[in-house]
Amino acid sequence: MMRYATVYWPLLLFSVALSFLVVNFEAFSLWFGASLVKTLFDPAAAIPPAQPAFSINNINEILKYWTYRVISRENPLDSLKIVCLLMAIAFFTKNILLYVKSLIMAQLNLNIVRDMRNQLFGHTLKLPVTYYDRARSGNIISLIVNDIANINESMTSTFDKLFTEPMRIIFFIGILFAINVKLTLAVFIIFPLLGFLIAKIGQSVRRRSKRVLESLAGLLSILHETVGGIRAVKMFNMNEFEEGKFRDENRLFIHRSFRSVKISSISSPLTEVLGVVVVIILLWYGGQEVLRDNRHLVQNAGFGAEDFVRFLIFLFSTFTPLKTLSAINNTLQRGFAAAERVFTILDSPPEPLYTVRPESVPKFTNAVTLSQVNFTYPGCVGEVLHDINFTLAKGSIIALAGSSGSGKSTLLDLLPRFYPVTSGTICIDGIDIRAMDLAGLRSLFGIVAQETVLFNDTVRNNIAYGLIGAGSDEIIAAAKAAQAWEFIEKMPEGLDTVIGERGVMLSGGQRQRLAIARALLRNPPVLILDEATSSLDTESERLVQEAVNRLVQNRTVLVVAHRLSTIRHADLILVLENGSIVERGTHDELLRLNKRYKYFHDIQFAIPAASR
Repeated sequence: MMRYATVYWPLLLFSVALSFLVVNFEAFSLWFGASLVKTLFDPAAAIPPAQPAFSINNINEILKYWTYRVISRENPLDSLKIVCLLMAIAFFTKNILLYVKSLIMAQLNLNIVRDMRNQLFGHTLKLPVTYYDRARSGNIISLIVNDIANINESMTSTFDKLFTEPMRIIFFIGILFAINVKLTLAVFIIFPLLGFLIAKIGQSVRRRSKRVLESLAGLLSILHETVGGIRAVKMFNMNEFEEGKFRDENRLFIHRSFRSVKISSISSPLTEVLGVVVVIILLWYGGQEVLRDNRHLVQNAGFGAEDFVRFLIFLFSTFTPLKTLSAINNTLQRGFAAAERVFTILDSPPEPLYTVRPESVPKFTNAVTLSQVNFTYPGCVGEVLHDINFTLAKGSIIALAGSSGSGKSTLLDLLPRFYPVTSGTICIDGIDIRAMDLAGLRSLFGIVAQETVLFNDTVRNNIAYGLIGAGSDEIIAAAKAAQAWEFIEKMPEGLDTVIGERGVMLSGGQRQRLAIARALLRNPPVLILDEATSSLDTESERLVQEAVNRLVQNRTVLVVAHRLSTIRHADLILVLENGSIVERGTHDELLRLNKRYKYFHDIQFAIPAASR
């Protein structure tokens, strides 16, 4: 955490300097406040005596001497005026400095939180797909929003006090030692016990705060899933079921939150009780010594009523920052619990993604070759793909067919290295893709997936996503090629129409055609269509297929389709079953084999069993 703060070291140094001045002015006002005892009740004794010789044991007397020199006047009323004026100046100056310091610390805290949130979001974008497969979306949102907010709250309420309160304690304890060494040592025997209790409470607070954050992430996950799938919830009348899930998770969240509050709330009363015990003991024994003028318990023979009052004032002033620090510790532990979760993500190794440079883009002039490729999902046992071998020649169309779960979409994910192959190689022009720059490799591909990914932005920006500076003519040409222009030009603002979150304002076929237009605008050497026409009606499907056929020149097209009509003209069709290629050939060749592909074909075109 401190690494984020040291970037703004000028603000830190300025804040420390202001904290030092604040503590000094506070001590200044308290010291002169204690001088009222003699000023009001024993004005004759307030006349400065001769200056005492300097020694460690005489610090208290030296300070009192110079105090009397400043405030003592023949008329006690004049002395009172000076004391009041000095205290007013000290408090006024202290509070101005506190205000300036609070502004500086607010700027520092907000800058740190901004940097952390930016870094966390940027880092999550660089994490591999395998991380998103394991993590719940609600947990990621909770980390970026709530955990960082907890860190912000922790820092905002504690960062300033972490400088000021320890400085105040050290300064005040120093004055207490100057007033009376033995009495100070006797009083502060209880401090180690207090520190031990605060540390133990803080450890428990951190553990319980981490559980609270995990429960909050669970709540957000349920909320995110339910809102995203609200049509399914309503269609299947699952309102009560989803409400019950939310209630159960919310009950766990409240239970853990209460347990965290229960343990953290005990530290402040405990500190105050122990402090009061110390003060009562001090009042009894110290008061007796002053009243009896029994000086054998104290080292300084000048210890009297004024010193005792001053000692009590600074002792009480010491307990206040101690109590504050005990509360700060609990707040810090909650922030540390959030920071642990955040830094767990920041410590996760990202993908080596950098800005695409022309020289980092691999050359693709011949073919993409897959040799003995096997793949198993991380953390799983069974192979999803086994012994995959084929070659995609430049300019050809290769289609993947097979039943759901046969491994078609997984195979497509291996080409842009969303997942690394378990064994075997994937080469482009004879070079293993694992040796290529990742951003450069992915710039070779244009992908239209089964699930269309659109953003709450304009049609223009959705089509041109990833291509900064694309012109309107290029965007319109891509939209026309994808058969999307016919509905775009009818929109209220054309290309500048905002389509809503995930393109909610569009039909499924329209969303798919926008995604195809995006891939076409990118004009990639390899175009990957994963069930790209699955959401289109028959007419749109035909038009999009015609557009793909026109654009096949100088581009390799790898297409997955359940509708065999869309891959009839592919140069090569690979039939996958249980992660293996079981058939390969053209449409006509596979029909003549009269095996798996023929079975899929007959089912789709409803050919009776007797005529097969």
